[in-house]
Amino acid sequence: MNVLLTSIGRRSYLVRYFQLALAGRGRVLVANTLAGAPGMEVADGAFVVPPSHDPDYGEAIAAICREHEVGLLCSCHDLDTLALAREHQRLRREGVFAMLPSPAWARACLDKYEAGQRLGEAGFFAPWSALSPAAARAAVHGGEIAFPLLVKARYGFGSASLALCHDMEELEWCWRRATVESHLSVTKRFIDTPDEPPVLIQERIDGQELRIVLVNDFAGHYAAHFITEVHEMRAGESDRATTLPPDTLGDLPRRLARLTGHVGVWGIDIRMRGGQPVIIDLNPRFTGDYPFQHLAGADVPAALLAWAQGREPDPAWLRSAAGVTGYKDLVPVQGRRMF
Repeated sequence: MNVLLTSIGRRSYLVRYFQLALAGRGRVLVANTLAGAPGMEVADGAFVVPPSHDPDYGEAIAAICREHEVGLLCSCHDLDTLALAREHQRLRREGVFAMLPSPAWARACLDKYEAGQRLGEAGFFAPWSALSPAAARAAVHGGEIAFPLLVKARYGFGSASLALCHDMEELEWCWRRATVESHLSVTKRFIDTPDEPPVLIQERIDGQELRIVLVNDFAGHYAAHFITEVHEMRAGESDRATTLPPDTLGDLPRRLARLTGHVGVWGIDIRMRGGQPVIIDLNPRFTGDYPFQHLAGADVPAALLAWAQGREPDPAWLRSAAGVTGYKDLVPVQGRRMF
């Protein structure tokens, strides 16, 4: 079976994980908008494709799948995931098992306000959020929330337009700046946005920072989860982290898996508030937290390949050891491809 990883970027480690799981019984292909990405250097085949908001993007990915007998596809970027979610049925007709959410969930994961609303309605805790400085002012005056507050892009990723505000004057200034930045964002090419400025105000939660790697089988049923405590972040991803026991968050991962009914891997961002887990973000793809679980013994790529081939995965692939601390190193590597 051949695998295609789209928007591979710097995730050369993920390419290697799939190569090891295939053990020579298939190729790991990658696609990326820009040539020369580290993940392209180590892949068995690399393709430069149009941006995922381009009308021809879906056909470019489908063509790679047809011509190279791809059986499993995984997206590695939020906007790419949204674009390909709309192509899910087409890819399935091509014989590809695509690790993609439904279009509705893909949009909700990108829209931080909608995601919070969905989670709250389902009985989970999400941060207090508002869509205007006026709403935040009223909540502060009413004692519902208190400064400092966060301003961030409503539709975005990688901490877009993020600012910490300590009073209303600062909040309104950051709000205006984030509104201007939103008009320059590539995100609006992917998603229809309401008339109000695409900027979100949220409460700040300073508690322990956790990540869940949530794995469902290809029927959308819970299969496993892994929990990581994040110590340091870099470039929007976990940089140093420690694996935790799977019972750390009780039944929250299983309940969340039932709500999403997703296929494959999602990454969930959590902040603890007074012993209560608050869900900050939903990422419908492999995230930068998975490598720490792989270091601790998990092998989710092998499990995904097994499901795609109609086999049951080895239970050991869906377990990891607690108490393993890892970090991401910077190692210069000579390139082997000419793009």
